[in-house]
Amino acid sequence: MATTFSSELLPQLFPYVTQAKLTSNCHNIFVVRCRGHIPNESKSRSPQKVMVSTEARSTQLQPHDSTEPNFLKLLSRSCKAAKYNEALYFLECMVNRGLKPDVILCTKLIKGLFSLKNAEKAVRVMHILEQYGEPDVFVYNAVISGFCKVNKTNSANEVLSRMRVRGFSADVVTYNIMIGSLCNRGKLGLALKVFDQLLQDNCKPTVVTYTILIEATALEGGIHEAMKLLDEMLRKGLQPDMYTYNAIIRGMCRGGLIDQAFHFVRSLPAKGCKPDVISYNVLLRALLNQGKWKDGEKLVAEMFSRDCEPNVVTYSILISCLCRDGKLDESLNLLRVMKDKGLNPDTYTYDPLISAFCREGRTDLALEFMDYMICNGCLPDIVNYNTILSAMCKNGNANQALELFGDLPQMGCPPDGGKLWLWRQQTLF
Repeated sequence: MATTFSSELLPQLFPYVTQAKLTSNCHNIFVVRCRGHIPNESKSRSPQKVMVSTEARSTQLQPHDSTEPNFLKLLSRSCKAAKYNEALYFLECMVNRGLKPDVILCTKLIKGLFSLKNAEKAVRVMHILEQYGEPDVFVYNAVISGFCKVNKTNSANEVLSRMRVRGFSADVVTYNIMIGSLCNRGKLGLALKVFDQLLQDNCKPTVVTYTILIEATALEGGIHEAMKLLDEMLRKGLQPDMYTYNAIIRGMCRGGLIDQAFHFVRSLPAKGCKPDVISYNVLLRALLNQGKWKDGEKLVAEMFSRDCEPNVVTYSILISCLCRDGKLDESLNLLRVMKDKGLNPDTYTYDPLISAFCREGRTDLALEFMDYMICNGCLPDIVNYNTILSAMCKNGNANQALELFGDLPQMGCPPDGGKLWLWRQQTLF
């Protein structure tokens, strides 16, 4: 039976909006604009992008600035302010005056330029160091890491070859970067080949190396293969940490081996490790996905008894599962409890609640709830908008959906290609 809600009940459901009411005019159209609000970027899966202009330089060079210490100060100041294009300008001015670039500042600059997705300029910094300074393995690792993060493995391999030609040996950090990148892209086979190369180069793998491989192997090859890697790790005298053990726990739960996962968690204190909130969250999600609410309640009680405080993820799991089971009132109550404890919900917390309103056909409440979300410091992401847009189209509100859809870019949420095609189909026919 469908649950009905009145918009008059929203202040009671969401009592934390005090200065900004849900029905306020903080948006020009819909409730998703809130233009005066400065969001916390850490709260969004799709944070707003900051455009950096290379046209105007905020710092003008004076004759007395042309000494090496002054250039280094300008370069350091620009990097700290995340003005990486400006920092590159100062770096080029330095070398044009015959001054030697600083390898540490150049490493920071390379990382900053990659964060702006400007690989070409990052490589330019590497070339400047090679020509005018003294690059080290940290510089090359920064470039390799930058290419790996944007899935340019071939470019990363070219830099790896380049550093070897220049007399630098890849270290375990280099290999971990490469292995991690391949595993993240689902290429476990290639990652294992890189691991073999690591061993051939007499480079000792670390706990991080094995943890990356265990996580990927548990996902692709199964938990039994992951356990073999764990045994190999122990034979080499490496002591797993909770990141390693949590990777094993996740693998067991993915494979439906929940009882085995519980037994493994119970054995951790004897191994010198204490289960953390991540361990409990993995177990809790597995239990609730099977509808085992009583076991889930016992697990949460155990968390408290072991002084392991639930975090935002814990509450998000509970809220999501309550919404999935149609218990919207309970999930809203849990949201209140969460905020009373000083925890700030994120987009993963809010999304199932927005979806629940949309399933009831109440896109008006979903929009008002999104307004509440924004006014509490959490900027909606494209997933939240897609949920509401889908519901609008299904409810025959195509014009309203198109209007909201057109506003997405200025909201910092440009639509993805798949959704663009979907909106065209749903609104044209």
